[in-house]
Amino acid sequence: MSISFAELLQSAEQLNADTANAASLPRVHRNLGQIAEAGERLWMKTAAMATDDSADVKASILLGSRGFDVPSMAQKMETLKSTTIEPQEISPVTDIQGFLKGEREQALLGAIIESKNSTMKSASQRHSQALQQFWEEEKERVLSALLGSTKTDFHVPVDIQPLSMNNTYWGKDSLMSQDEISFADVIGRRNDAVIAGRRYPLIDEFMNTIQEFGESKAVLDCWELVEVLVSSNCFDDPQLRFKQSNSFDLVRKSVQYLEKGFQQFVQTTICGHLEQAELGGVPGIMELASSYLSVRTQDSSVWGLVYVCLRCGSPAAALQALQDDGCEAEVETILENWNNISTPSAARDKVRQLYYGGVNNCSDPYKRLVFSILGGCDIERRHGDIMTTVQDYLWLKLVHVLTCSSAGRDFRSSKDKISLSEVQEHVLQEYGENHFNSLQSPYLYALVLLLTGLYESAIEVLYRNEESRANAIHMALALHSTGMINLSVTPHQPVLSESDDDPAPHKRLNLTRIIIGYTRKFACSNPTSALNYYYILRGVQNEDGEDMFTVCISELIQESKEYQTLLGTLDSSGRKTKGAIDRFNVNHSQIISTVAEASEKHGCWEEAVTLYELAHNYDKVLEILNEELSRKLMPNDKAHEHINEIAVKVEPRSQNANTNLRKQFLLLLDLYKFHKLYHSGNTKLEEALSVISRLQIIPLQQETINHRVQAFKSYSDELRRCIPDILIMVMSILNKLYKNASKSGSSLYGAQNKQAQKIRDQAKVVMRFAGMLPYSMPGDTHAQLSMLDAPMRY
Repeated sequence: MSISFAELLQSAEQLNADTANAASLPRVHRNLGQIAEAGERLWMKTAAMATDDSADVKASILLGSRGFDVPSMAQKMETLKSTTIEPQEISPVTDIQGFLKGEREQALLGAIIESKNSTMKSASQRHSQALQQFWEEEKERVLSALLGSTKTDFHVPVDIQPLSMNNTYWGKDSLMSQDEISFADVIGRRNDAVIAGRRYPLIDEFMNTIQEFGESKAVLDCWELVEVLVSSNCFDDPQLRFKQSNSFDLVRKSVQYLEKGFQQFVQTTICGHLEQAELGGVPGIMELASSYLSVRTQDSSVWGLVYVCLRCGSPAAALQALQDDGCEAEVETILENWNNISTPSAARDKVRQLYYGGVNNCSDPYKRLVFSILGGCDIERRHGDIMTTVQDYLWLKLVHVLTCSSAGRDFRSSKDKISLSEVQEHVLQEYGENHFNSLQSPYLYALVLLLTGLYESAIEVLYRNEESRANAIHMALALHSTGMINLSVTPHQPVLSESDDDPAPHKRLNLTRIIIGYTRKFACSNPTSALNYYYILRGVQNEDGEDMFTVCISELIQESKEYQTLLGTLDSSGRKTKGAIDRFNVNHSQIISTVAEASEKHGCWEEAVTLYELAHNYDKVLEILNEELSRKLMPNDKAHEHINEIAVKVEPRSQNANTNLRKQFLLLLDLYKFHKLYHSGNTKLEEALSVISRLQIIPLQQETINHRVQAFKSYSDELRRCIPDILIMVMSILNKLYKNASKSGSSLYGAQNKQAQKIRDQAKVVMRFAGMLPYSMPGDTHAQLSMLDAPMRY
C-alpha cells in the first residue's frame, strides 16, 4: 500500500497535535548545546562500563576501516608470538667458490660501508668547522656593529639617528654624511702626502674642516684640546707618554687649556655686563679679574683677585695684586716660581704651616683656596663654594698633581698627596659615565677624560655614540699621528683592552677595529674612501702575520664588488688600466690573487677568472675555464653560450699559459664548435663529424683505436668527463647519417650502400673504443650506444 507525501505529512501533524494535548506526557524542548551535553554524559557512562577489550575493539575498527583483514592478521600475530628462535648448528662449508665469493662481497661491502662512514664523519666535521668559523666571523661583526668596548663592559648606543641617503657620491647613493665626506677628503690628501714623502698638517686640516661644519661648543672644546695636546708633542713610542716628565708636560697643557677657557669665560661675562663690570684703565688680566669679581660676587678681596688671576693662568698678575696689598714672602716666592716645577720646598712648607695654622678656618674662602693651591695642602677639600664647575674641579686637581710633583716634597699626610692616576681613578670610578651622563652628553665626559690623560677611553666613549663616531675616529687619528695613542696588541681584541705593561687605569685602543667598524657602513657605496682609511693600518699585523691593510683591501673588494674602481680593468690589447689601489705601495698581484682565491672558493668562477686575469695568472684562468667548459659543454642553454663567450675573449691573451692547460683549453673550445654543429640540424652533421675526426679524440678507423685509448689515459679529469656525452653524440650522428644513406633504395653495390657500409664500420670502431676505455662511464651510456648502434647492424 503506497502512501503519498501529503498523507504522510498530515499523519505527522496529527501525531504532533495528539502529543501536545496529552497531559501525562510533558513536552521537552532542547537546544543543540543541551543535546550535545546529554550525549557526552551518555558516552562517559558507556566508557566507564567498557571492558578491557575496548582498546582491541577500537584497533579492529581502525584497521578494518583501512582495508585490513583483521581476523587473518590476528592469527598471524599469534603465530609470531608462539614462534621461538633457536640457535642452529653451523654446517661446514662445502662450496669453496661460493664461500670465497661471499667473503669477497662481504669485504667489498665492509670497505664501502667503512668508506661511507668515514666520508660522512669527515663531511660532518668539516661542516661543523665551517659553521663554527662562520658564526665566529658573524659574532665578531655583530659585536663590532654594536660597539661593545669590552667583554664585561658592553654598551648599546641610544638615540641612533637614521642614515641619510641624500648624498650622491660618484654616481651612486652614498651612506656618508657631508661631514664624513669632508673628513674622508682630508684623509685622502694626507695619504697622498705620505706616499710622496711630505709632511701633512693633519690636525690643522681637521680643525679647518670642523670650523666649516659649524659644530656645537662641546665638539669644538674637545677638538681644541686635541689640537693643544698634539701641537707640540710627538712620541716615537706611545709608552714614552707614561714617562713622568712627559706625563707632567701633558698635564701642564691640560691646565693651560682650562686656564685659557676660563679667561674666555671671564671676558664673555664682562662683555655681557659692561656697566656693572666698570672695566677701565690699562687692559690686563688683573683688570679683567677685578671686573669679573665685580660682576659675579661684588667682592674686591685681594685673595679673590689672586685666585681669578691664577685661574686665568697669570701668576704674574696674581703676584702684582699681592705686592700692591702686601703678603708673606713665601707666597711671593711660590708665585715667582709658579711655572718652575722645582719650587723651593721650604716656601711650600711655610705656606702649608700657615694654612694649617689658621688659614684653613678663616672666613675668606678665596684665601683658603689660594693657600691650598700654593702650598699643595688639604687636597681632599673640594672648596665647593668657589669651584662650581667640572672645569674648576679638574683645574684644581691637576694643579695639585703638578704641585705634588715638586722636588724635595716631604709628605706629612696622605691628604697632602695626590697623583695623576688617583685623579684618573676618581673620574672613572668615583664619578664615571652615569655622573656625566655620557649617553646624552658624550663630549663632556670625553673632554674630562682627555684632560686627565685617558685618551683611549675618551675615544671609546665618543665612538659608541653614532652622532659622535666620526669625530671619535678622526680625533684618534690625530692623536695617533703623534704617537699619543696606545694601540692594542692584536686587531681582534675589544675596542678597549688592558695590558700589564701599562700603568692603571690606562687601557689600549683597538684602532683597527674602530676604523673597520666606522667604514663598514659606507665601504660598498664609497669604496675609495674606505680604502684611504685602510691605508692607515699598513704595518699592523694580525695573529697570522698578515698586514691588515692588505687584509682589509681584500675584504673590501669582495664585499663591494667594485673590481674596476679598485683594481682596474684590461683593455682590448690586454694591458691593465690603473685602479684605486695602484696609488699605494702594495703588492697588487698578491691582493688580487687573494680576492680571486676567495671568489673561487665561494663558487664565483666568473669573478675569479676576471681577477686572475688582472693578476696575469693565466694558468689559473685556464684551469677554471677548463673546469667550467667541461661542466657546461653539453647543456644547450645560455650558460653554455656565456662561458664560451668568456673563453673566446680570453683565448688571444693566454698565449703564455701552461702548454698542457692551453692545449686542453683549445680542445674544449673545439668541442664547443662540435656541440654547436651537432645542435644545428641534419645539414651540419657531416661537418660535425669532420670536426670530431680532426680533433682525434674519438677513433673512426680501426687502426687508430689503440692510439686513441692510450691518448685517453693522458687526458685530464675535465676532458674525460666529456667523453661519454661525446660518444653518444658521435653515435647519434652516425645513426642519422646511416638512415639517410639507407633511404635511397639503390642497388646493393650503389654509392649510397657503400656509404652506409662505411658508417657501419665507423660505428663498430666507436663501440669497440667505448668498450676498451679504462674509465667508468655512467650506467646508461653503454645502453644508449647499443640502442643507436642496433639499427646499423642489420
